[in-house]
Formats: sequence, C-alpha cells, structure tokens
Amino acid sequence: MSTKKPGQLFVLFLLLLSAALTAFFIISEDYYDYTSGSIDAAAQSATLDKDDLKKLASAQREELNTDIKFRNFFITDTRAKQVELHADFNNWGQNPIVLKPYSRGYFEISLALPAGEYKYVFHIDGKDVLDPNNLDRTEFNGRTVCIKTIK
Repeated sequence: MSTKKPGQLFVLFLLLLSAALTAFFIISEDYYDYTSGSIDAAAQSATLDKDDLKKLASAQREELNTDIKFRNFFITDTRAKQVELHADFNNWGQNPIVLKPYSRGYFEISLALPAGEYKYVFHIDGKDVLDPNNLDRTEFNGRTVCIKTIK
C-alpha cells in the first residue's frame, strides 16, 4: 500500500483557511467588546461620546396615540351603480375608495382611521351626495361636506 502525501494545493488551502479563521476571531472579539451590553465597553471600541449615549439610553420615549378605529361609511340608493367615498384622507377622490354594493342598493365600506375629524362626501354615479345619515356638516372649498369625528 502506498500513502499519499498532501499536495501543495491542499497545504495552500489549509494555510488560507487558518488565516481566514484567525482574522474572523480577531474581528469577532472586537465586535463582542463593542456589543457587550455596556456603554463603557462600546466606547472603548468605537469613537462614541459616552455622555451622549447615556442620555439617549435614559431618555423618556414619547407616547403616541396609535389607536386605530374601524368606521363604517354607508348609504342606500337603489338607482346607484357605483358609489365612491371622496374625503380629505384620500385627496378628494384622487385615490377613490369604492363602496361595496349589497342587496337593495345598500353600499358600505369599513375603514381603519386614527382619531380625528374627517370631511367627506359620497360620489354616486358622477355626482357628489351628502350622507343622509350624518347631519354634521360644514362648508369646505365652496361646497357643503359631511364631518365624521372619531374619538
């Protein structure tokens, strides 16, 4: 039986592999120091101002009201073929919201909206129509529109 000696390519491969692993462990050790969980350890690895980092870490976060509420917009018109919702939150019909038709001319859409006051009209077959179920109205850009308030 003859035994084969490792070839020159194999030796070169082992040298490159050991160099790559050595570099990896040196870099990962620096990274571990940087991310060790303390601001002082991180400041030694990176050029950071410790006082600014401590202020950021202890700063109070502003609480935002992110309550989203679903509101229904609906209208009944037995002659209508298509009903759209034109409102201040959809650029007054530039991004129209089409209401879903149901039986006997009932059209409805449910939208997720944050708290606020919204102006709107229904656009039925090319004509603006005020919501007959909402008597809260105002003048806006020379026309009467409905107001829906979400609290």
